[in-house]
Formats: sequence, C-alpha cells, structure tokens
Amino acid sequence: MSLPRLLATLRPLFAGLLLGLPLAASAADVAGSADPPGFKRITGSEIFFQSKADFAALSFALQKIEWSGAESKVKPFRRVDAEGRRITTYYRIPAGMGVMEVLRNYEQELRAQGFEIAFSGIGEAVETVGYNNQIAREVLGMTGTYGNPEERAQWPFQNAAEAKAGYLAARKPGASGNTWASAYIVENTVDRWMNLPAGLTLVRFDVLEEKPREQRMSLVRSEEMARRITADGRIALYGILFDTDSATIRPESEATLAEVAKLLQATPSLKLLVVGHTDTQGSFSYNRSLSQRRAESVVANLRAKGIAADRLFPVGVSFAAPVASNASEDGRAKNRRVELVDVAGGRTD
Repeated sequence: MSLPRLLATLRPLFAGLLLGLPLAASAADVAGSADPPGFKRITGSEIFFQSKADFAALSFALQKIEWSGAESKVKPFRRVDAEGRRITTYYRIPAGMGVMEVLRNYEQELRAQGFEIAFSGIGEAVETVGYNNQIAREVLGMTGTYGNPEERAQWPFQNAAEAKAGYLAARKPGASGNTWASAYIVENTVDRWMNLPAGLTLVRFDVLEEKPREQRMSLVRSEEMARRITADGRIALYGILFDTDSATIRPESEATLAEVAKLLQATPSLKLLVVGHTDTQGSFSYNRSLSQRRAESVVANLRAKGIAADRLFPVGVSFAAPVASNASEDGRAKNRRVELVDVAGGRTD
C-alpha cells in the first residue's frame, strides 16, 4: 500500500484518539457489563461488578461528613437524595495508579462533559476518619454483609481505610432534570477478595438521571381478589412493597393489605398461603431467607388487623417460580411479588 493511502486509512483512527473516544470494553469485564453510556473509564481498568435500575434512589454528599462523639452518630450534613435511572459500576484500576490520580482524572472527565463538581476530596476532607466509613454507609447505603453479589462487590469499600479514600459528587443540569455522578475511590485492604489484590485502587462510579416515578400501581380490591382466587386458586399482588434487601413493609402497602384483610373477613373459611417471591439478584439461599421473612411480615401485619393466625401460612420460595425473565429490570420487577394461594382444604403441617 502506498504511503498516501496508508495515511488516509490511519487518519480517522488518529482523529478518534485525539478526540478522546471511549475505549472498548476490556475482555476481563464481568459478563454483560459496559461503561455507562457517554462515560469513559480509566485506561486499562476492568469492571468487576455492575448493577442497573430503571428507577432507584441514590444519595450524593455535598459536604464533609462529621462524626459526633457526644451523640455517637454523624452530624447533619448537606446531601441530595435523587431518584431516577441508575447505573452503578465497580472498576479495578491498573496497579501503580493511586487514589488521588484517579480522583483528578474523574474530576477532569466530568468537567469536560459539562458537570459541576459539587463536592470532592480525600480522607479528612471528606469524612471524619476512623468512624466506620461513613461515605460507604451514610451516602452509598453499604450496610450489608456480602450476602448477595452486589454486597460482595461493596465489601472492599466498606472495609477501606478512610484516610486514603476519595469521593466526588457532580451535577449536570438538563431539560428533563439533573444527571448526578459520584465516584468513591479506595485502596483495597481486603486481599484477594473477588480476586482483587490488596493495594489495588478500586472505584465505585454511579450515574443517576433524575426522572419522576411512573405510577404503575392500581389497587386490587378484595372483591377482585376473591374472584381471582375462586377462578385460579391464587392471585399475585404487586401492591405489597418492602425496603430494599429487607422484610420491612413500606407504608404505601397498607391499602393493599387492608383489602386482603377485608377478603379474609368476608370469607371466614378461607385459608391462605402467603408466598414471597424474589428476583435473581443474590444467591438462592439468601433470597429464600429474604422471601420467607417478607411473607412472615405480611402475616404479622394481617394478624395485627384481627385475622386468626391459623388462617395464614407464610412461605418463601426465593426465585423458584418466576413469571418473567430475570434478564431485564422489567422482568425482575414482575418476579418480585407476594402471592395469596388458597389452601383449599390442603394440609399445611
């Protein structure tokens, strides 16, 4: 090939590099993951976990988190609690690149994309050091015990040395709402956890596009419950909601629970299995325990409404009975449900 033709062939490639086009995903990225759309990664870094939600909540710290020794808790601090579409990506950074260098790279990249850096710092500039990683706990909600895949990815961040950890929060206004981004950058102290060597820099990078929640709930009345149970022997309810990774029933569930109580009061002979179902986020055994505890919470709520204990039987089945594919968030949302199943004379012992 002649030199002019070779240069013509290579010119678009060089132009792309000069424009800073995003790098291709690493072959070592966890299956199904990719950089958040429009965002670059640190050169040579790899994704070791990623989660996405069409609608979720996430907090962003706007000032240092200070610990009150007198009260044994954090002092009030400025923060934003945003809701919308979220992508959380966990990166391992190549050896030799420290927290400060990574933090400055993220600051520069976000500014180049039109973000305003709302808060940024390392160690004592971010939080009072020595009080249980409050960025991880208070801001990012990392309070689990590695019982599911995301908690396993969080574990090095929960156990990082705060004095060396960096954090930034950034905001980009848009016509339909703000886009928020945050990066929590730590030096790994949990050697070989998820095959991550101690001393390696790790990043949790969050992007949240604010959007209003779509109201999808319609209240199922007790009469409709009775009709469906008579016809099908069961009914799936989506109006009974729980806190994330918890058996605590959310207040907006009360209308549906009141209708279940009315159903049972109107049909004294009816006995029900109260069956908790989950999606596939986390291990089967973890979700079996979670779904059982959620079913028990529903039974306890109905008993408090005057329903006899011998009419209700809590059962947790984890993700053993999906009604949709768990490969998408919409499918997972359909699989997270409580079902009422007519015992119909069967024995529950």
